Formats: sequence, structure tokens, C-alpha cells
Amino acid sequence: MSTAQAMNIAQARIVDLGAGPSADVLVRRAAGWPGLVCLQGNWADSQALLTSHPVRLASSYAALADQQAVGGGAEADFVGGGWFGALAFDGTARLAFHDHVVRLVDGQWRFEALWHPSRAQQLNERLGAWQTLLARDDDAAAHWQAGEFAGRPWLDHLGGVERAIELIRAGELYQVNVCTRLTARFTGSEAAFFADLVTRLQPRFGAYLSGDVAVASMSPELFLERRGREVQTAPIKGTLPREPGDHNDAALRRSAKDVAENVMIVDLVRNDLGRVCEIGTVRPAGLLDVEAHPGVWHLVSRVCGRLRRDVTDADLLAATFPPGSVTGAPKIRALAAIADLEPDPRGTYTGAIGFASPTWGTQFSVAIRTFEIVGDRVQLGVGGGITADSVPMLEWRECLHKVAPLLAAAGSRPSSPMPDADATLRAGGLLETILGVDGVPVRLADHLARLDRSCRELFGAGLPPDAAERVTQAAKNVPVGRAVLRVTASPGLDLTITAAPAPLRPSALNAVTRVRSAGLWRHKWADRTWTDDAGDVLFVGADGAVLETARGNVFLIEDDGALVTPPLRDELLPGVTRRALLD
Repeated sequence: MSTAQAMNIAQARIVDLGAGPSADVLVRRAAGWPGLVCLQGNWADSQALLTSHPVRLASSYAALADQQAVGGGAEADFVGGGWFGALAFDGTARLAFHDHVVRLVDGQWRFEALWHPSRAQQLNERLGAWQTLLARDDDAAAHWQAGEFAGRPWLDHLGGVERAIELIRAGELYQVNVCTRLTARFTGSEAAFFADLVTRLQPRFGAYLSGDVAVASMSPELFLERRGREVQTAPIKGTLPREPGDHNDAALRRSAKDVAENVMIVDLVRNDLGRVCEIGTVRPAGLLDVEAHPGVWHLVSRVCGRLRRDVTDADLLAATFPPGSVTGAPKIRALAAIADLEPDPRGTYTGAIGFASPTWGTQFSVAIRTFEIVGDRVQLGVGGGITADSVPMLEWRECLHKVAPLLAAAGSRPSSPMPDADATLRAGGLLETILGVDGVPVRLADHLARLDRSCRELFGAGLPPDAAERVTQAAKNVPVGRAVLRVTASPGLDLTITAAPAPLRPSALNAVTRVRSAGLWRHKWADRTWTDDAGDVLFVGADGAVLETARGNVFLIEDDGALVTPPLRDELLPGVTRRALLD
């Protein structure tokens, strides 16, 4: 080693600071310090880790290949410093190199530094500042307030979800993550906002980044963790609400959609890690585990591998970023689809937040459950994975389940409606009407799939396995010409199937419109009394949006010949013919 090289090597230095305030108190006290970072939760074998006053900045994860060399003698769990910050999903990274941290380990604070003679004065100043901050006992209350997360982004989200389903049905994708943003007014201290939320929610990977865009993340998901050459990731796919005494953990484990979603992403991240790991070392270390998180159950898997010796952290991120759980499969096509399906860039949301230390290793969370505060506005991103059998309104409800504990902790709420099914309609069961032509049901699989989804949502179980066979047999009762096949499903899932010749009658749309009452009209109810006086009137939503008629979906033919139809929502039946026409 040359003399010049030796002079550039930092030494690991630890100063015990003793017991002190909790991390949420400390981050409040440090509010206003430049480059303040707080990581709280399952970070670096600590209860919390804070740093500030960065040495240099970078706008790309390529900087992670440039780490401070550290001399021997550092403990295995020594962090000392490194690159900290956020990697934006579709924008510029916010990374800063820090040569010191304070960590809360087993209830004791300690100052750790990558000590170098050229930085001795500054590091001594930082040590003294942290000691003073820990000793203070004159805390003043720091206030903040978040308004109602207003607006109706759910309509845009429904349209994006439906277009995603079209891409999947066309064979371009297996799965894609579609997200939206909720926005509210914000006043007060961003650091205090983070401190209160992280205390109330106790997330696995809480993170705060100060700056022009302050980030307060309550993420449950590990993106990457590297210790030495060993690397792991733990993608989350699958969510149900969690309340005391519920059985949604078991329901989530049984969900064919969520299991398929999770397994697809496991395959994706195995492929990503396989690009930089030694052959044969990439493997699932845990598959489809149900975990409890604030307000929700999540389906979590874990994939591990051993990096090749020539691979840097920058190489690892180049192979794996953005996280697979927030993109889709195939990943490159999903990224292109996301840019088309979502009206705005995601920014930090669904990127990654964390650190890369030259001694401890690397740890990044997926930047979900993440608030971004700019001036007097706060944004919260939310979304989910879309598959071929996704139901747009159920996907939106899953979004609301995810944000509910966050908004409750922030003293706020979403402004989106959450209607329930009318008890009388539910008691009457469900109906499916299928066209038969010369004894053969038309689009039978799509009709029964819609009925099955409704049965599972409303009655807790799907159709009997012989449903298709019974409908096919009934269709033969009208062997020539057009027939109407009626399938009714009771709340007990008893099926009644009839077949009769179908009358031919023109469909004329009246000029009369009627505002549709609140409820779940995306199910086809067997009780048709509400249609007795409806005829072919045009139903509209309370917001004035055109919905459908009592007999079918509505398309508008534009001057250029394009067809336009309303996006699916609670007040609108997802017509099978509508789906076929869109396909």
C-alpha cells in the first residue's frame, strides 16, 4: 500500500454516549439540522440510527461504488457512516455521504465515525453537538397538522387498473403495479410529523429525510440487505385488512390471486439477483409467509443469494432497482406500462430508502407507505399489483386498506366513498344471464368468472366446481337459435339454472336519466325489482358521470370512430360484452 493510499483510510471510532431520550425525541430536537436522516425500526441491528451534516452529495446510485476505505479493527456491526438517502423510482436519487452516525443499540446511544485526520475538527464538533442534544431537557412541543386527503384520484386509478387488465389479457404482461397519489394540506414540523407517526405505527423500516422535499416513510418492506457477500430481499405481495379477532391471515394464505401474485414476483427477484450472484446460490429462504403489519396482513417471501466477488453495491442496484414488487412482470415491459398508466411520475415513492456503509453493509427499504412533504402540501402514494382477474374497485379498496392506518395516525382520512351492498339485494342472491347460440353458451368462462368473484366477495366462497358443466348441459335444452341462460346463486351458493328462447327486441335509449343510488352495483343482483320502472333510462353517478342503462353498458362513438366507455366503479356492472369489446 502506498503512503497516499494509507492517508486516505479512515479509522473506525466509537464513543459511548449512554442512555438518553428515545429516537423520536432526538429527531425532534435535531429538526433543522442540514441533511438530517433518521432510520428507526429494523435498521442495522439497532433501534434507531441518525446522522446529519453530510460531507458530499450524489444524484445516482453509481456513487455507492465510491466508499470510504476503513482500516482494520472495525466491529462486525459497526456502521460509522456511508451513503444515506433515497433512490427515486423515476427521478434523481438523493444520496449523501456521512462520516458519522449516532445509533441506539440495546437502549444505549453511541457515536460512530469514519475518523480521518482531515475531518477531526468537524467530527469533534458533531460529537459535541450530539452530546448536547442528548442531554437537553427543555423540549418544546412541535406541532403539525395534515388535512383531509381530498380529491377523487380513485376514478383515475380505476381507469389505470382497467387499462392494465387489458394489457394483461392481451398477453403483454403477467402483472403490473398501478399506483396513485393522495394529497392534503400540511402545516408545521416535518420532523415532528415523522416522530409522531413512527411512534404510533412502529413500522419495520421507518425513515425520515429532511430537505426541500421531506420524506417520512413507514415502510414494511425490505428491498435489499447485504452483509459481506450475502444478500437478501423480502418482497411483499398480497394484502388484507387486519382487525382484532379477524381470520384474514388465513384468508390471505388461501387467496389464489395473492399467492400467484407473490410467486410471480419471487421469480422476478430471483432473476434480478441471478444477474449478480454466484450460480446456484439464489434461493427462496421463505415463501408465502403471512405477517402482521400496522392495520394489514401481508404475504411476504424472502429470496437470498451470494454476490460474485467483483460486484459492488452499485452493480447490485443496477441489477435489481426499481424493486420488483412495485413494478411487475416482465419487468421492462411493466416499467413502460407504468409510465403510460399513471398520470404523474412517482418520484421517491416506490423507490428505495436506506444506506450503504463501507463496514456494516447495505440496507434499503421499498419506499411505500411514504409521505412526501413540499411546502404546504403532503402527498401519499398508494397502489397494488394488478393481475388478469383483478377487480378495479377491489384494487381501490385494497389501496384504502393500506393507507387507513397511516391516515388515522396522521389524524386524517381519505375522501373516497366506501359503499356496502344493500341487505335486501344481497339476500336475494346473484344473477348471471348468458347468451346461448344453437345450444352453446357464449363467453361462458367470462360470465362464470364474474359470478364467482361476486360470490367470493359477498358470500365467502366460489361457485361449485361443476357450474360450467351444468350451464353447458342446460344450454342444450334450446338446441337451435338464440337462448337466454339464467344462473342464480343464493347466499348459500345453491345454483338454479334455466334456459329459454331469447326474444329479439330492439334496445332504444330513452332521454331520461336517473341518479344511481349508492351501493354495490358492480354485482348483478338476482332481485330485479329496481328495474321494473327503469326501462332503458340512463343511469348517472352522483358526480354526474355517465354509468350504464338497466340492460347494458354504454359506449360513446366519437367523431374519429373511437369508442369511449366509463371506467369500472362501484355503481357500474363490469359487462362481459363490454370486456370482450375492449379486448
